[in-house]
Amino acid sequence: MKNQVFPSILAFIISLSIYSQDKDETIFIKKNKIDLTATPSESILKIAKSFLETPYVASTLEINEKEELVCNLQVLDCFTFDENVLALYLTKKKNSNSYSDFQEILTQLRYRNNKIDGYGSRLHYFTEWTRQAEKNGWIKDITLDIGGEITNKEVHFMSENQKLYPKITDEKTLETIRGTEKQINKKPLSQIEKSKVAAIENKIMEGDLIAMTSTIEGLDCNHVGIAILVNGRIHLLHASSSLKKVVISEKPLADYLQGIKKDAGIMILRVL
Repeated sequence: MKNQVFPSILAFIISLSIYSQDKDETIFIKKNKIDLTATPSESILKIAKSFLETPYVASTLEINEKEELVCNLQVLDCFTFDENVLALYLTKKKNSNSYSDFQEILTQLRYRNNKIDGYGSRLHYFTEWTRQAEKNGWIKDITLDIGGEITNKEVHFMSENQKLYPKITDEKTLETIRGTEKQINKKPLSQIEKSKVAAIENKIMEGDLIAMTSTIEGLDCNHVGIAILVNGRIHLLHASSSLKKVVISEKPLADYLQGIKKDAGIMILRVL
């Protein structure tokens, strides 16, 4: 893996405030024992399926006023589901059984330039999260490679809807968010329109990360999950807000998307 920075565990622990419970470490230890001798995609799927029936809880990272690394494997939202699955895979790929290593990788996935510096340093937009993980050599955005198209959409939802984000409490944080949006908008977004998903379905692999792009003004993605085959069709393995747990969608992904007006299409990310 390229462009990875793993500082010493001691320095990492000293530099961070971490929210975690004993049960989370116990879950990590159990999942770290999963045999991942298969391909990256198969390994991701194996870890993801181990979370089936895990309760869904919104805003799992909003623990207290001070921004800190939250390690919560007991309940998940859609974003932390994908994120924790990938972090578990990367820890195992590193041949590590260390919970501290897992926390370190989670930090590198979740925070800009691997550094926690207030609420604004978190990668809130899934597009920015994707680009940093891709830069680290962990995933590849294959959306354009399998039939996607460039869009002219720009992000600005967070800065223009501050009331939805109680932690944007000062001008410095707001300016950080605005600066992030400007950086994201320097590179165009891409998607596969939902009407075209069925036609490219055979190019999606089990274990691919799927992000549902948004019709909402200024927002890049609504929801994320992981591709899984059911009876020869790609379905979505995800933390469902409506069903309140991690589930496999009843309908194939292409049909699932048609029933959600706020979903414009999808992005596809392949784990390396």
